Amino acid sequence: MTNRNKNIMIVALLLLAAMAVILGVFLWQAKQNFPENIKVREDGVTEGILAVRDLRLHPAESREYSVDLFCEASGSYYISLDYEEKKNGGMKSFVDVTVKFGDSVVYEGNLATLMDADIQLQFLGELHATDPTTISICYEMPIEVGNEAQRTYADFDVHFEIKKA
Repeated sequence: MTNRNKNIMIVALLLLAAMAVILGVFLWQAKQNFPENIKVREDGVTEGILAVRDLRLHPAESREYSVDLFCEASGSYYISLDYEEKKNGGMKSFVDVTVKFGDSVVYEGNLATLMDADIQLQFLGELHATDPTTISICYEMPIEVGNEAQRTYADFDVHFEIKKA
């Protein structure tokens, strides 16, 4: 085998390795955007956790997470969301949060407020046995945020608790 053929094979292998890494990153990011599903029981309390790891945003960028609630019996349910910070990466004070239940906005505010003030979001919602109801949580960094947010991130869990009213 000549040196030229060896060089071509090395370059081809390096390109394949780079493509595999890029594909892995795309698949990992796609997984981050898939909705979480929680099956709500009629009797007792249903709990679930949405883990948000390494949330990194730039000014005017947003990321949305969805949780689909499936229930066995239609009716009113008490729904609560509790934020638990796993690691302080400095981003929480720069991020705004909007929580929607179906089409209704149930919270708009700062992520740091949810984590540091130990606020538990609680609301009453109607769930239907035939169709899932979606809770969507959007994290957005305002365009006014400057260089102080560079290289920051957030790691936290959102604990869901749902029980029949």
